[in-house]
Amino acid sequence: MSGPDAGTPDVRTAAAAPPIGEPRAEATGAAGRGGGRRRLSAVLRTAACLAVLALLGYQVWRVRHGLGDSLRLVGWSNVLLATALTVAGGVPGFFGWRMLLAGLGTRLPLPVAVRVFFVAGLTRYLPGGVWPAVAHAAQARPLGEPPARLAGAFVASQGLGVVAGFAVGLVALPRLAASSPVWWALLPVLAAALVPLAAPRSLGRLLGLAQRILRRGHRPPDLPGRRTLLAVTGLMAIGWLVSGAHVTVLAVALGAPPLAAATVGVGGFALSTVAGIFTLVMPSGLGAREAVLGLTVATLLSGPGLVTLVALSRVLITVADLASTVVVLAVLAWTARRRPAASPPAPEAGVSTIGGLR
Repeated sequence: MSGPDAGTPDVRTAAAAPPIGEPRAEATGAAGRGGGRRRLSAVLRTAACLAVLALLGYQVWRVRHGLGDSLRLVGWSNVLLATALTVAGGVPGFFGWRMLLAGLGTRLPLPVAVRVFFVAGLTRYLPGGVWPAVAHAAQARPLGEPPARLAGAFVASQGLGVVAGFAVGLVALPRLAASSPVWWALLPVLAAALVPLAAPRSLGRLLGLAQRILRRGHRPPDLPGRRTLLAVTGLMAIGWLVSGAHVTVLAVALGAPPLAAATVGVGGFALSTVAGIFTLVMPSGLGAREAVLGLTVATLLSGPGLVTLVALSRVLITVADLASTVVVLAVLAWTARRRPAASPPAPEAGVSTIGGLR
């Protein structure tokens, strides 16, 4: 016989195989590449956080002149109340995003969802509107979730937020239209914005856009039903009403009539923030939001009062975003340290564990 006996091992094969217990070169190389990617990701996250902090500091610094006078003019009690309203207004949006994400097939634990939402939210202060979606996708990978799904949920929540913003903006329409009939143009815009609710599949285009940007996924995503979309839009509308009330507080403190300030303040803030969402180049809608808010509140105030309200609104929102994110992350870190380390459960028969994850 020219070949080896059936019971005799092939010497060449045995020599080519690595000794038992030694890692393969491929595995070692893959582990090295994985460690390099993790280090690069950590460096990029740190750089992004520093860039956000720098831009936040710049936004406060550029309005530093007269800021103290504005705070004293409005009154510290009104400033604290307005800041609390801006913080509380973001809570319904968080639960709306989480509900939409669950409707797309990903249910994140509450602490994980809070971390993802607030950390990614800070990136809207970077120039370019794509960064929040990228930040959601970047945080999805360590969680083992599809990046395009988290990014798509953010993009879709922004779309539903725009719908809710236009709807809330209608409360200011009668007074705005009384000053200028051009404001009636909001009605057809709102009708166009309601398309995602009337035809939920149109959201597939938003999710497909996220997939193309991230180059992830080819199958169309499973979309949530109309009931979920309506619930998410309702939560977004509640967020607009609560956060927009901070403009009402500032306007009344500066001498505006309370009833008119309640409608124009809330509706004007919603419209101005929607305008900022469409300003993809500037960080957090800088410039466009102030312009639209100034146009709406000009029906209530003029001169120094108008300038004070617009500038102070931007400062309070910026400070509230930064402070709420820092507090949330500090609380999560504190609870994680206090939580006793649980011993890993014994693996079930026939089920292997890799890196502690089953």
